Amino acid sequence: MTGKITIVGLGNYGIDDLPLGIYKFLKNKAITYTRTIEHPVVEALTEEGMKFQSFDHVYEENQAFDDVYQTIMTQLIEAARQDDIVYTVPGHPRVAETTTIKLETYAQQHDDIQVEVLGGKSFIDDVFEAVKVDPNDGFTLLDATSLTSQQLNIRTHTLITQVYSPMTAGDLKVTLMERYDDEQLVYIVDGARSSGANVIETPLYELDHHAMIFSNVTSVFIKKVEHELTFYSDFYYATSIIDQLVDDENGCPWDKVQTHHTLKRYLLEESFELFEAIDNEDDWHIIEELGDILLQVLLHTSIGKKEGFFDINEVVQNLTSKMIHRHPHIFGEAQAESEEDLKHIWANAKAEEGKVQRVKFEKVFAEHFMKLYDITKNMSLDETALKQFLEQGGDKS
Repeated sequence: MTGKITIVGLGNYGIDDLPLGIYKFLKNKAITYTRTIEHPVVEALTEEGMKFQSFDHVYEENQAFDDVYQTIMTQLIEAARQDDIVYTVPGHPRVAETTTIKLETYAQQHDDIQVEVLGGKSFIDDVFEAVKVDPNDGFTLLDATSLTSQQLNIRTHTLITQVYSPMTAGDLKVTLMERYDDEQLVYIVDGARSSGANVIETPLYELDHHAMIFSNVTSVFIKKVEHELTFYSDFYYATSIIDQLVDDENGCPWDKVQTHHTLKRYLLEESFELFEAIDNEDDWHIIEELGDILLQVLLHTSIGKKEGFFDINEVVQNLTSKMIHRHPHIFGEAQAESEEDLKHIWANAKAEEGKVQRVKFEKVFAEHFMKLYDITKNMSLDETALKQFLEQGGDKS
């Protein structure tokens, strides 16, 4: 026997926005499962005599949201094996509703459960109306309970759901500050519906200061960033700047004529300056010199892109692939208890990549370079004297 779970969307706010067909469908049910009883439609229908069995207690019994949704799914499936059931969720069942995804995934992989989705008005239209923004400009929809800074895209509007408490807002603020300025204006939107919404405009650093507004129907909206300075910390923006510098038509007279060969000496020079910053334990100097070394990387990749051979994405992809492959003790199931274990893991990984063991003259050069650096770093030599020193091979002693 195949059980049936009908997932019904309750809309974004009150019962007045609930479609008449959905209202009649729910009124005919003896009991209805609901993800949370804290929703205006559930409250209104309860007053009319409907009975709901909520999963609010599951939130209290589990610390991780994925465990919450997994538990809800499991209990719904067990109930549906006995009889067809109705399960209600806020908003639209297909918008920011993890339990719908889990139930439909299960139904696709098993024959004992059938899932049907009915109605529900999404909150998205009402939020955009509340902040007076056209969604056609592009936006990213994210969940505050599982948000990482890598998901953030400051080039588009961002709508973040499930900001249901001051604690959630505080965690969200910390994550957003990794990509946005502290003064970035954000909009706290609570109870968005066709008749309006409660909207608070606030700088990001005060996001969690408005404790009384947060509820199960609260979202945070951030407009796309248009201030150029904000992009200065963006990696791909930096890449585009260097691409422009090496452009044959509109680039810088110096940068656009450089080649991989002409740039080789600068990588050594910048490395030498980074050594000095590290020796001086000067963090700001280290930041500057690391930036200069990154500049060399970006110049080489922009030249490679201009010539049609490779770009920064291929370099990063190669690096990421190599690091994951050579660290199976971190990203796989290998075990490493000592440096000797690590040497074997590293050697095996390189062998799998087709790397042939050879004498690395660059390592010998690096050792001599470091010795030269140690000899010269405390010497008071002007540029001419240092050049003569190098041409003579340095102090052989």
